[in-house]
Amino acid sequence: MEISRPVAIFFSIILITGLLTSFTDLKSKKIYNQHLIIGAVLGLIATAYTAIFYHENVLFHIINGLVAFLIGFLLHRFSLWRGGDAKLFALYAFLMPPPTNNHLFFPGVISLFACSFIIGMLILFPVFIKDIIINHKAIQKDLFLPIKRQALFKAVAKMIGFSWVLLPLYHLARITNPVIILTTTYLFFSLGYDTNKDLKKNYVSEFFRKDLISLSIVFSIGILVRLWAYPNSLSFLGLLKFIVIITLSAMISTCIHTTFDHFKNYHDRVPFAPLLLSGCVLSYTSFLTEIIHLVARWNVLFSR
Repeated sequence: MEISRPVAIFFSIILITGLLTSFTDLKSKKIYNQHLIIGAVLGLIATAYTAIFYHENVLFHIINGLVAFLIGFLLHRFSLWRGGDAKLFALYAFLMPPPTNNHLFFPGVISLFACSFIIGMLILFPVFIKDIIINHKAIQKDLFLPIKRQALFKAVAKMIGFSWVLLPLYHLARITNPVIILTTTYLFFSLGYDTNKDLKKNYVSEFFRKDLISLSIVFSIGILVRLWAYPNSLSFLGLLKFIVIITLSAMISTCIHTTFDHFKNYHDRVPFAPLLLSGCVLSYTSFLTEIIHLVARWNVLFSR
């Protein structure tokens, strides 16, 4: 496939910036601002050149860069990325050329983030599993601390409340992908998981006594939503399916949350610059499209 001149120009700048930042990140775990400035200056020159001579869409680059900067800023604020990683992500998004045929919202940012995440997961997952096996005793000890049991109970209770109302709405919206369902239930779980409060001896009975009105309202709303959106969910098999989903979600969410909490500084050991460069390169291929098609086929098989 023939590559256009603007794409070749931006891709060359990405490679220059990527090689510099990847080398320093792997060597000293640092992404230097001077390398980012070099990439930004070259990117601005390339944007002006391609806009004048090839009618490149400048607005696409600006919006992509701003959206990526906002995402990077939030990830940095939540201590998931370092400052250099966030700035490099925004720079790559700015340098991404407009796609010829893509209906995604902010396609450059989504493609870059998704490809980087997938390649990072494939590379780091074996290392992460090895760390879990080596530190499994510390993780188990951390999981069964009294304060963690209290937080776990509240997290599961909040997850059940949200899921009781939303799962029938998923059915109404034809959302059957287990990845989406488990991800959203994990978000509810994380929302309720709080270990900052003092440990209380009778936290179970206090929870039901204190939140009895709220629980009754949530249960009533759930009944009405299920009668309207998915009446079969109130049958024996429907309730059994709900219990299975909640149990599976609670087990997976507990393992994920406990593991990531134990390795809260894990991201400090990960060189993100090579992963972002790999994701950027993969964004120029059909890699993400093939992954989307694979997930879609899996979803069809799961729904049968």
